[in-house]
Amino acid sequence: GEPLPLIVVLHGTYGTGRKMQVGLGFDPYADARGFYVAYPDAYQNSSTLQTARWNDGRGTLESSYTGIDDVKFLVSMVDDIASRVQLDRSRVYVTGASNGGMMTYRLGCETRGVFAGFAPVIGNVPEPIFDACNPSASIKFLAINGDADPFVPFNGGEVCANTSRRLCEGGWVKSQPESLSKFAAANGCDLAAQSTTLPTLVDDGTFIEVQTYPNCAGAAQVKAYVIRNGGHTWPPRESQVRAGGQATGNLDATKVIVEFFLPDNQP
Repeated sequence: GEPLPLIVVLHGTYGTGRKMQVGLGFDPYADARGFYVAYPDAYQNSSTLQTARWNDGRGTLESSYTGIDDVKFLVSMVDDIASRVQLDRSRVYVTGASNGGMMTYRLGCETRGVFAGFAPVIGNVPEPIFDACNPSASIKFLAINGDADPFVPFNGGEVCANTSRRLCEGGWVKSQPESLSKFAAANGCDLAAQSTTLPTLVDDGTFIEVQTYPNCAGAAQVKAYVIRNGGHTWPPRESQVRAGGQATGNLDATKVIVEFFLPDNQP
């Protein structure tokens, strides 16, 4: 067969690859459009039932204390997949939610020539890795955030400042505009985003603003979806926890991500 693209999907805190596979609906798109999906699990300490979180660069997680190199792991995983299937190495993409969204950002900051695109959902760039963040050029980049996210602050600051540490291990992140500016600058885009508001489909108190960073170099694209009044959720799904804030019926993140990464792979 011909080489096919790959989308890597990274789970969040207390998540698993299997939960992402069951919950987010990437597989039907993969079957219809012809691409692979990988759902890795973060390292799991044998003494616990939960997966450890990805070492996303916050420096506050168990995985960072023990020095787990998830950048190396995920790059190696792509190599391993390529040794088993016919993989189009020019079209390998990564997305993730929450801790997995921050890990997606970390891969965007610290890898070159492996991933052609990144789509972090409900994450921002962790503060400790921001200054050294050096994205490669000519990529596709899409961020999805709720501007009322109670865990990962849209405007930057302490993660879970007002919620239980049971749900997350704190740390600090940059704002959504600062996080995106790294990728816009690296791709030669204008640093002032152009905003449009999508028609509201469901009257649930949310609406969707699309921010596009224009005039990127070459085929690069940098854009963001902001769920106004939206919480810590993968649209249109409800939050995993009660404290996660407002879901939105006005965006299908999985569909948007697939169509952003693979517009030519029509069913």
